[in-house]
Amino acid sequence: MKVILFDLGGVLIDLAPSRVFEHWGDAAAVPASTVAGRWKIDAAYEAHEKGEMEFVEFTGYLETLLGISMTQKEWQTGWNALLGQPFPGLISRLSALSKRIPLYCFSNTNHTHWSALIARTNHPPIESFFQQTYLSYAIGRRKPNVEAYQWVTNDMGYQPTDVTFLDDNEANVLGAQQAGLDTMLVTRPDTTIEFLDNLLVRRTDGD
Repeated sequence: MKVILFDLGGVLIDLAPSRVFEHWGDAAAVPASTVAGRWKIDAAYEAHEKGEMEFVEFTGYLETLLGISMTQKEWQTGWNALLGQPFPGLISRLSALSKRIPLYCFSNTNHTHWSALIARTNHPPIESFFQQTYLSYAIGRRKPNVEAYQWVTNDMGYQPTDVTFLDDNEANVLGAQQAGLDTMLVTRPDTTIEFLDNLLVRRTDGD
């Protein structure tokens, strides 16, 4: 293992789609379950995450998809409600490990979410531990596309087999495997914590 590539949401920070649907439901005066039932990850969603569709255009599409209407401020507040905090105990472990092995991040995300994350007052900010953070909207490439992993690892300056990749989405893990990366599926927050603890012990012991 020469380098670690992390997903962000669900691996390092808490994500809760339910918070999005609840806020939008309240703003539009419809049940959150109705909003959730109409939601889907489709071509428009993927285009937004690849930087091909601005947020205002995306929310215009969502008005039709979800059958609700609200101000741009309410759309954005609800959209950013997805984002939780780093998992407990994570920051200290990332800080220690970043001094011993290069850490990178590759996230399927959009400009609105990323802007909200970096505007937070967390100290130190989670992105400060990464040599580079690859954002799908900024690089125009999105997991689980095999070419996306190939592009990212090439930009990192490593062979895919040098990279251990952690993600909470099985499709993303399979895509990374097809690209030649070593992978770990994160099924719960403790998976990441245990992985970091084991690696810190190994690095301390000189492995």
